[in-house]
Amino acid sequence: MKAIRHGLLLALQFLTVFPLRKEISWEPETARWSVRMFPMVGLFIGGVLAVWYWLLSLTPVSPLFLSLSLLFLSIFLSGGLHADGWMDVSDAFFSYRDAERRLEIMKDSRVGAFAVLSIVFLLSFRFLFLYETIVKHVSPIVFIIIPFLARVLMSLLLIYGRLAKPTGMAAAFREHLTKSDAYFIVVILCVGVAGFSFFHPVETTVLAMGALISFFWARSFYDKQFGGITGDMLGAFVEGTEAWLWFIIWLLPFFVTE
Repeated sequence: MKAIRHGLLLALQFLTVFPLRKEISWEPETARWSVRMFPMVGLFIGGVLAVWYWLLSLTPVSPLFLSLSLLFLSIFLSGGLHADGWMDVSDAFFSYRDAERRLEIMKDSRVGAFAVLSIVFLLSFRFLFLYETIVKHVSPIVFIIIPFLARVLMSLLLIYGRLAKPTGMAAAFREHLTKSDAYFIVVILCVGVAGFSFFHPVETTVLAMGALISFFWARSFYDKQFGGITGDMLGAFVEGTEAWLWFIIWLLPFFVTE
């Protein structure tokens, strides 16, 4: 139980700004349970977003403000970690160098023009999808499903993706992971999808399929362009997948009618 508890705390410390003042020692079992708890972090972040959306929906605030506040909150709760990964990966990819040079560029703390442009477009489109779905009165549960799916698939990408380098945060976690961890996370995915399908079967099914498409595409893309995955790429995956899933939710009414 101690390993489970410490794994959850480590996952929250690593992936959120939640103020936890307990020092967690880095141990193999704790690292394993931390990755297993990544989906729970998604549920936590999604739960906060859903409650915020529900509360503000009871007030006279405009959908414009509600959309912007939700976008801000999603970035804030993760401490900008995934957004930073998206920017680093964008700078490296658009350099059009070889894989080795791209990995070096990702280590550079300076922000390039492509990083700025890519994050602006990413957040702009995500804001658009949020705004137009909120105007149509999207269910609060969708705000839980999307962060959950993104982090479940991030965990699987960490386990099944080829490492681009033997050092770094991704390598540190990967060292202690086995296929049994993947089976555990797949069970969480199935249970989560089944639970959410009880409330919104169509949306949940389509989003789960979209998340799987994102997983397989990202795994292939990272292998081809970077020679594997790093911690920054996992963060970029979360940001990209969430934007992709909001695009699906935005697109869904055009194909599904009551």
